[in-house]
Amino acid sequence: MGKQKTSGRPTGKRAKTNLVAAAVQLAGGVTKVARLCGVSNQTVYSWIYEWRVERLVDALKLSQASGIPIEKFAGRSVPRKSAITGSAKADRKRQEVRPRSAR
Repeated sequence: MGKQKTSGRPTGKRAKTNLVAAAVQLAGGVTKVARLCGVSNQTVYSWIYEWRVERLVDALKLSQASGIPIEKFAGRSVPRKSAITGSAKADRKRQEVRPRSAR
């Protein structure tokens, strides 16, 4: 199974800043970041387009070079398991704690 592709600017009510693009600019530009991380310029452009850095080691290098916290390069938050599986009701049942007398 391949990775899920989420491209472009995140949708939402509030306008957000592309912190990957800001970090690349603070670190000296696309070419400098590409050399620093050992990737192609196109890869850095795809990070900017996707609003996230895929590999942790690259995110760490970009964070150190730009001063922006690494957490900002993760993109959207990861959905809960119930949102992925569609079994929110089953998840709630598992979380319920019944008293011993009811067992």
